[in-house]
Amino acid sequence: MRIKIIPNPRKPWAKEIAKELKTFLAPAHTPVRKGADATICIGGDGTILFAHYRGRLEGTVLGIGGDKSYICQLRKDNWKGGISAILANPERESISTLACTLGQRHIVALNDAVIHATNYRVAEMEVAIKTQNTEHKTQFEGDGMIISTALGSAAYAFSAGGEKLAPTESKLSLVPICPYKRAFSPKVLPEDSTVAVTVGNDCAFIADGIFVRRLRKGETVAIKRGPAIPFFGGVGKYY
Repeated sequence: MRIKIIPNPRKPWAKEIAKELKTFLAPAHTPVRKGADATICIGGDGTILFAHYRGRLEGTVLGIGGDKSYICQLRKDNWKGGISAILANPERESISTLACTLGQRHIVALNDAVIHATNYRVAEMEVAIKTQNTEHKTQFEGDGMIISTALGSAAYAFSAGGEKLAPTESKLSLVPICPYKRAFSPKVLPEDSTVAVTVGNDCAFIADGIFVRRLRKGETVAIKRGPAIPFFGGVGKYY
């Protein structure tokens, strides 16, 4: 198996494991820079999210993280035994993504997309939810809105009051951030849903915790279920 190894350069322990891993995998598996059958991210959930945002994930994904990791299947103190078992009998899970459209720009998020107020102001937005059979529009004021995958429902969306879903579900989670007078409640949407958010004032658009750009008054972000990514089994197991 050809394996790409991506350590977090800011974490010394991740770089050390990356060195050990190359030796540990030989000779059955070959480390490569491109054309990988699998990608191993070392450093935690953020390392996987950033690698995905930069388009560096290839093949089936495996993560090695710390005690607080949710996406990572293995921990930095037990990875050797775990990785041998996973690669010997690989089980794969399909993890859904979010396809986000901002004008001519297309972004795929693994965890969530967030539209957030700037300069300590209240965000004004229209939220249009469309499924195969229904369409509904709601005016909303608050600090912002989170649209998450099932995987991301255990992260920011869960902290903001949303329901935690099983990582392999295909549903979307729609969670307001501090809605004015609690006029908008968290919702779980069917997998065929499209959410279009039109901002009434300047807001920030954030994908997987990474600032993408500022949205100007009247701009619309359209979000729907994106292509699934294969992960080795065990995502969310330790949560």
